[in-house]
Amino acid sequence: MAPQLATARAAAARDKLRGLLSRHYRLENYDLFFAPSLHIARVLLSQLFLRQEQARNQTRYASHYPVSELSVLPTLPMMAGNVALVEHVDMQQGRVRALSECQSQGVTDASESFATQLHRRLVSDARLFVARLDRHAALCGDLVLIALRTADFSTLVRSELRLFEQGLTLGEAPAQALAIMDNGEWRPFNIATVESIALDFPLMLHSIQQPGLPFALFPLPEGLNINKLPQDIQVVTEHNRMQLHANIRGALNKHQNVTPTLKKRLKEALALSRDS
Repeated sequence: MAPQLATARAAAARDKLRGLLSRHYRLENYDLFFAPSLHIARVLLSQLFLRQEQARNQTRYASHYPVSELSVLPTLPMMAGNVALVEHVDMQQGRVRALSECQSQGVTDASESFATQLHRRLVSDARLFVARLDRHAALCGDLVLIALRTADFSTLVRSELRLFEQGLTLGEAPAQALAIMDNGEWRPFNIATVESIALDFPLMLHSIQQPGLPFALFPLPEGLNINKLPQDIQVVTEHNRMQLHANIRGALNKHQNVTPTLKKRLKEALALSRDS
C-alpha cells in the first residue's frame, strides 16, 4: 500500500499544482503537463509527434496496400528527440521572436517570457509552449511546464501525453512548488523591465537588448577581465555577450523600470573589476 499511497500523493500534488498555475497564470485554455527538464520535455513531445506521424502514415498506407502488409510501416525520417525548442526570447540577441516564427520552427521555449511582461502575448497566441518554472515564476528548479492549447490538440493527443507524464519521476518538485506558492510573500510575476543603457565610464558600453525585457545585454568589451566580475553579471563567452538580469516580484498588471539600478550596478562592477 505504501507505494500506491506515494503514487496517489504525487498525482494529487501535480493536479493541485496544475490548478494553481492555471489560476495564477491565466492558463484556463491550456492543458498542463510537467517534466523534470527541458530535455525530457523535448523528448516527450518528439515521441508524441512521432506517434502521430506513424498513425497518419498507417492510415495513408492502409488505403493503398492489402491488410497483410499493414504491419510494415514506411521508414520515417523523424526520430524521438529531434523536435527543436525555439526560444521565444533570443537571449543572445536580446530580441523577442514572433510566436509564429517559433511555432514554424519547432516548439516554443517560453522560459524567458513566461511570468514576465510578455506573458499576456504568450498565453493569448501560443498553441504549445514549454517553460522552466524556476526562471521568472520563481518556483522550484527541476520542473518544466508543458502547455497545450486545449482547442488545438485532440483528446487522444493530450491523453497520450498525460500517460507519458505519469511515467516520469518528478520527485519532490511539485510539492516544493506548492510550498513556495503557499508562502504569503510569493508573487507570481517578474515585473522588472529594462530600457536601453549607455555608459561612457569606466567603459564605453551600449546595451543591445530590446527595451522592456527583464535583462540588459551588452557586447563583451575587449580586454575585460571576466574573472573579476561579480556573479550576478553573466558572461557568455561563446556568444561574446554579457548579461544582467532583473527580478522584481509582483502581479501581472504591474511593471517596474529598473534601468537606473542596473546601470549603477554595472558601473560599480566594471570599476571594481578594473581597479582590482
